[in-house]
Amino acid sequence: MITITPVPGLPEVRAGDDLGALIATALRTAGMTLDTGDVVVVTSKVVSKSLGRYADPADRPALVLQESTGVVSERATSGSPTRVVVSAAGPVMAGAGIDASNAQDDRILLLPHEPDRVADDIRLSLRQAVGDPAPDIAVLLSDTSGRPWRAGVTDFALGLSHLMPFDDLRGLPDTQGRDLAVTLRNLADEIAAAADLVKGKLDRVPVAVVRGLAALVGPGGEGAASLVRTGPGDWFGMGRAEAVRAALGIAPGSAESEAAGIESVHPEPLRERVARAVRVARAAGDRVDAKFGPASEGSLAIRLRADDPMTLGRVWARLEVALAGERLVSRSDREGDAVLLTVSAQAAPPG
Repeated sequence: MITITPVPGLPEVRAGDDLGALIATALRTAGMTLDTGDVVVVTSKVVSKSLGRYADPADRPALVLQESTGVVSERATSGSPTRVVVSAAGPVMAGAGIDASNAQDDRILLLPHEPDRVADDIRLSLRQAVGDPAPDIAVLLSDTSGRPWRAGVTDFALGLSHLMPFDDLRGLPDTQGRDLAVTLRNLADEIAAAADLVKGKLDRVPVAVVRGLAALVGPGGEGAASLVRTGPGDWFGMGRAEAVRAALGIAPGSAESEAAGIESVHPEPLRERVARAVRVARAAGDRVDAKFGPASEGSLAIRLRADDPMTLGRVWARLEVALAGERLVSRSDREGDAVLLTVSAQAAPPG
């Protein structure tokens, strides 16, 4: 049997607080004890508070870039750009996991940069505060994020201490005797999501104890860093638009990207999408004259002219790629020493 029990009574956590000692006190006050094999799940928000990971929200876009090691995707909104990034904490997530909910003094909270090490520190502190004999427990730091192709948010394992993160079934037979070729169960994320059922987002209960998983508790775990899929195993290292623009020399999250313009989350006029593609095509510094004109209903004409044919050909090729990145289709024709492109939006996919 697996049980998940919320730990009530944790006070407002402040910078410099010993989180392990606070959890131990809350457990005693609630008449709860820890047993060997328990997994203590701690919401990352209180961890950030104890570490003093506060920041001024005045320039949130800059903070997102500061708290990330790479940009996966970015979109313009009615306010500042929204970016999905590889966070300095490890996971790929929107806005580097920066959070303003339940923070104080209108400040925002940043994730810890070494969540596995922080989980180790909390575990050692908690065992010491519980007293002798100290049970052999695990600590899991949880955070909340969306998942690609899934609506809504769920909790996942941000940091781990003394817990096996995976159940590796690869190479074992299923019930019909067939090999399980790719089945690697992410137990740590399942535990984090299950614990959130009793912690919730509005009840201000940041800690839960999961009991019944003693077989997973012990040394040898790889840490939550092993749960992040990056490098050769990442098939989606950039978004559609960002991959095209990066191939043309404009990295997402860069000043060049902002200068060229970022695709909006809202519908945009055809002319704005085409103009952005032209800025991307000319970003290498080539001097090419581009004039816009109507073509027909639902399409737009662009006439390119340059001082030499090599420059014209280079920008012409770059523009066709940039237009494809904007999900636009183009037809090209020569007009003397110029090129005329007729551009229209792609047909919407069925359904």
